[in-house]
Amino acid sequence: MARQFDTKSQEGLQEVFNTMSQNGRLGGPDLASAIRAAGPALTQSEIQRVAPTDTSVDYAGFVQIMARLATSDSNSEAEVIEAFKVFDKDGDGLIPGAELRHILTTLGEIMKAEEVDELFREANLQDNGQLNYEDFSRLMFSQQ
Repeated sequence: MARQFDTKSQEGLQEVFNTMSQNGRLGGPDLASAIRAAGPALTQSEIQRVAPTDTSVDYAGFVQIMARLATSDSNSEAEVIEAFKVFDKDGDGLIPGAELRHILTTLGEIMKAEEVDELFREANLQDNGQLNYEDFSRLMFSQQ
């Protein structure tokens, strides 16, 4: 499974595992914290689905969990794009930056204003204050 990750990603996973594991294993809250540190932003219930609290894993098991999460991210990105389409009233692939800021800071998995500011800095905000939500979604998921 580790072959799915490039060398830099493998090193990052190994570093997180080594830092947070005890006796070469991760379990319970430590496993949940390691998943959060190494992967996408997940809710507690999402973490529970891939790593129940009674789960204890070695490094290979941790990599398998992270590989499953990496595989499921593409579905999540597609779902986010579909959700943005609801706010794209004229179907041009753009959404007003102010409206997107409101959505990200008040609905669903709430982001901090600083996180949104950082995403907006990295996103290609057009002169008219519009964001291409497909590009923005890719940016969001590439940072997780």
